[in-house]
Amino acid sequence: MDPLATVLLSNPELIIQPAKLGWNTVKKFFDDCDAKDSIHYGDAYFDYLENTVHSISQIKTLIYRHVPKFLYLFYEYPNIQYKDQAISTFNAQDILDLNNKLLVTGIGGIGKSLLLKHFFLNIAQYGCYIPVLIELRKFNQMDSKEISLYDAIYQNLSNNGFKLEDKYYKYSLEAGGYVILLDGFDEVNRDKAQKVFDQIQNFSQRYNKNHFIVSSRPSDRFVGWNDFHGITLCNLTKTQALNLIQKIDFDEAIKKPFSDALDSKLFDTYESFASNPLLLTIMLLTFSNHAALPDNPNDFYEQAFSTLFNGHDATKDYFVRDIRSHLSYENFKTIFAYICFKSFFKDDFEFSDVSLRHYIELAKIKYPGLSFTAEEFQEDLTLSVCMLIKDGLTYHFIHRSFQEYFAAWYTCKLTDHEQIKLLTAYLSETAHLSNINSTDKYFEILFDLQPDKVNKILLCPGIKKLKALYQNEGFSIHLLSSLFYGFFLEKIYLYRNNTWLPFRVLSFCSLDRYLCNILNLTCNFNYGSCLLYVIDDPEEIECIHKLFKAKNSSNHSNQSLWSFKEALSIVSSDELLNCLDWCDSRFQQCFEIYDRYNQDPISNKNTVSSIIDEL
Repeated sequence: MDPLATVLLSNPELIIQPAKLGWNTVKKFFDDCDAKDSIHYGDAYFDYLENTVHSISQIKTLIYRHVPKFLYLFYEYPNIQYKDQAISTFNAQDILDLNNKLLVTGIGGIGKSLLLKHFFLNIAQYGCYIPVLIELRKFNQMDSKEISLYDAIYQNLSNNGFKLEDKYYKYSLEAGGYVILLDGFDEVNRDKAQKVFDQIQNFSQRYNKNHFIVSSRPSDRFVGWNDFHGITLCNLTKTQALNLIQKIDFDEAIKKPFSDALDSKLFDTYESFASNPLLLTIMLLTFSNHAALPDNPNDFYEQAFSTLFNGHDATKDYFVRDIRSHLSYENFKTIFAYICFKSFFKDDFEFSDVSLRHYIELAKIKYPGLSFTAEEFQEDLTLSVCMLIKDGLTYHFIHRSFQEYFAAWYTCKLTDHEQIKLLTAYLSETAHLSNINSTDKYFEILFDLQPDKVNKILLCPGIKKLKALYQNEGFSIHLLSSLFYGFFLEKIYLYRNNTWLPFRVLSFCSLDRYLCNILNLTCNFNYGSCLLYVIDDPEEIECIHKLFKAKNSSNHSNQSLWSFKEALSIVSSDELLNCLDWCDSRFQQCFEIYDRYNQDPISNKNTVSSIIDEL
């Protein structure tokens, strides 16, 4: 057991005492208070920490679905990558010392929300600041004009017992008394994202003495976050994965062989899953059912869903299946997949009770031959199959990748015409698919399920338009300007020759969303290439130095955006094209796919035997 967990569980009063002592440290941020107010606010601060520590430290997981468990009973501290350093997150102060504005990115299920909860508890116990944790997805329920980070933080404090007069609230903000933890920027709906971004930027600039930590999946939405330093939440190492399994309260008869298999081969074979805490837990449940794991990642989702549908109880030596809707496995999967499909394209990643019922009712209308009630199916989703977790008044997927997988699975059931109509519109309206850091998981799965169809009916029509542009313009600045607004330059660290070395990478800012998405997805899925390039050629490096010198920029750590017009005022067209020459190969890769699928493989033969031979 974690030492901190041992101490806290052995004497709950030890949670309270540091909170009392904490006021002696943070009251310096309330210097305008008289003695009476100081005592009053000290008691209020104590109430605030008591309320929040209790709620934040009690966690429900897929394993502990009915009774929440104390976080530190099963938490494995991850590392973060900051520049060329791998840093432990055990002590939150070590992370705060990096910078007062941090952007933590990591894939779904990696533990971003738990990390921020750990930071909150760690700061509450030992820190010198007032921790505040805000779940950004709650802004989705508000009108854009009502979104205010200033108000959200104040309400969070007040609702948990720390009711400040506005003048003291402002003073404490101006004095830098807070660590403000903003969880899940990627969960903010697209129509609210710009407003939330503006609120974070304006608030963090206005009250810049505080510490700010924002968590999110990787996204190209962060282009404008120049004053936030990026840190990456690392995947679990094999040692950390094994430690996590040992901490989980689970049947030892299953846990021991799973740990042995994980140590010997499973971690290496399934590293993308086993290094993710949530997916590792689902692997354990799936292993307990099948005693093995499939080779194809998509088959893993199927087996995991099957395991959860059958309701395996890891505390007993048998299976418990209690599906209130009385739907068969295939029918239940179809209804769930339809809900995933509809909600995915509506940008709904969590649901209120009303909105969840709405999606279930839509499924009932879509499949009138299946008899079940919305109440029964809702209970199955949360209590039996556990695809959704209820958190307060909202429901969210146990892992977003399950929504993405089943949305893709359902898409495969659509006709070619329906797929073309839907996905062409999606590619035209969605900007982030052209950014290498946020390759769409949905499309990855869809391509894996039906690669030929995605290439032929979805990508080739767009490639045809790219080819026409290329034939008219050639590989030129004019061609690139018709597709991209400009390009980004960013400093990253890569592990080369047993050390972390700094490199400049170049990527593009999309102008024509549809064609940029076509270009990126075609290259990514068929060739594993992308619209990002590591600059290491001497001539390319010289060109980049000219650009930075012209801007008199000595700080190369931040990402910078350049329009082609701006760049051409500094370097020649030939120099810039030489820097961007790698992109020409991406066009050629697209044209190869177009030529491959533009030929009708079925000849004019009309006998069954001859046609079958060609299929």
